[in-house]
Amino acid sequence: MNAAPAPSRVTLVMTTRERHALSLRAIDSVRANTAPPFRFIYLDVQSPAMLRAELQSRAAAGQIELRSFDEPLWPQAARRRILDDLSGDHVVFIDNDVVVEPGWLDALLRCADETGAGIVAPLYLWSDGVGRPTIHMAGGRIAAQETPEGRVLDESHHLMNADPEREVLVRRRCDFAEFHCMLVRRSLLHDPRMLDPDIRCVHEHIDTALVAGELGAEIWFEPAARVTYLAFAPYTLDDLPMLRSRWDASEGEASIAAFVRKWRVIDDARSFGGVRQFLDRHVARIDPIRPALRERPAQSMPMRRDELAQTRSDLLDLAQVHGYSGSDLRSLSDACARAQLVMNAGYRPCGRPFLNHLIGTASALVRYGFRIDVVVAGLLHAAYTHCPPVQSGAAAAVAQIEMLLGGRDSAVERLVHDYTLRESQHAAIALDRVGDLTTHEAELLMLVAANELDMHLSGEIRYTGRADTLAPPMLDAIEAVAVRLGAPGLAAGLRRCVAGSAAAAPALLTGAAVSYRIGGRTPGAMPMVGELPRFLAERARGAARRG
Repeated sequence: MNAAPAPSRVTLVMTTRERHALSLRAIDSVRANTAPPFRFIYLDVQSPAMLRAELQSRAAAGQIELRSFDEPLWPQAARRRILDDLSGDHVVFIDNDVVVEPGWLDALLRCADETGAGIVAPLYLWSDGVGRPTIHMAGGRIAAQETPEGRVLDESHHLMNADPEREVLVRRRCDFAEFHCMLVRRSLLHDPRMLDPDIRCVHEHIDTALVAGELGAEIWFEPAARVTYLAFAPYTLDDLPMLRSRWDASEGEASIAAFVRKWRVIDDARSFGGVRQFLDRHVARIDPIRPALRERPAQSMPMRRDELAQTRSDLLDLAQVHGYSGSDLRSLSDACARAQLVMNAGYRPCGRPFLNHLIGTASALVRYGFRIDVVVAGLLHAAYTHCPPVQSGAAAAVAQIEMLLGGRDSAVERLVHDYTLRESQHAAIALDRVGDLTTHEAELLMLVAANELDMHLSGEIRYTGRADTLAPPMLDAIEAVAVRLGAPGLAAGLRRCVAGSAAAAPALLTGAAVSYRIGGRTPGAMPMVGELPRFLAERARGAARRG
């Protein structure tokens, strides 16, 4: 007779953190790198239909236990719903954007057994899932201070961004773990103060640690258990709605207020400066549209001709009208200076200075509230294609432009680089798969739209007779993406321009087909497009071949 399987000491509970797209990758990682026995429960909260069907298939195959909820639930609320369904001495809470390394669970359990810990934190790494990870946290620290006004709690991540291969990491006590992945002794969860439903958006992990401390439980860091939070994996358009709601500023403030009441903490920057900075910056670094501007009615309105800026002063005025910060304005001013340097003596086919076109493109992005690095990329989108020739060759010129754009692989440089390498007419984007586009790909498409809108509103297309305008499939793709982002007016304005486009009288056309630069001892017109796009394309192909 076969021996009965050993009972599981631990139940794994996976919840959705801020997007659904990485769920299957996270599940596969756990299945491949975790030695049985263990229970594995996936909490399916309003998953998209395709993901839910796949989860149901995996549950039928015995790979996971599935608990599905059709109502919106915060992760803490979902965890509370299944407390009576847990078994074993320990529970591991793990997010659906985390992958694990072999031996991770055994290491967590071994630490709990040998130290008696109530909570065990692994070594948290973070990466995009491709490059080498760095440390996200090697144990959390809380500095507590009692003052006459109340309590101050300052939390920090030990060794954040350090190289895990260069640090000497040892098992030790720490002050908190995070819900990216934490092992919890199940008996602690019997206390009703655990998994507080009112502290649901931020500081849930700090609340959990403080309750555990009052229950006399220790928290330990175990470096032999390694997990990677896929913080920098690309986000898709389908990810944006959940990301935006998950980190809603008002929900963050409600959680902070509940935490303040529960733990008698002073609500100031000493205790909550870091978490408020996270709320302010996390979505802002991912979302192409600035959070404060997404819902305004103006986002649905076509851009008017009088809103199109053609000078630096008009662009800065427009940015102030639309609420860009002082640091954003300084970035925009600096980008104008860099664009002027690169486009000196350059003209568009319609005869206007090339700089005007760049400012116009940026103004379309400002008008619809795009993130400042997207706006700056719009202002510098022609840096590679139309820069002056460099006598020392293409490689030297590319190096100069990379520095001008903020360094190779900076946010602006990546956008300008990839915009440069796009096909002049993009392949048709399947409209039923627009949600699969990354936010980076969506931003590139919006650069195309803003560039085209400037050429229409400025009169360039009318007075040159240009025929190389966007084809209907591209307009359809631009509209689908703009609607998803929350800037439908950008696409509506472009469609209106295209529908009303008509060339001026033949005698008034410039007859120029390309941009040109006037210079030399005997001034004359010279085409502006150089060899850098070809150089970048060859470099990209070489990198792809090297793998």
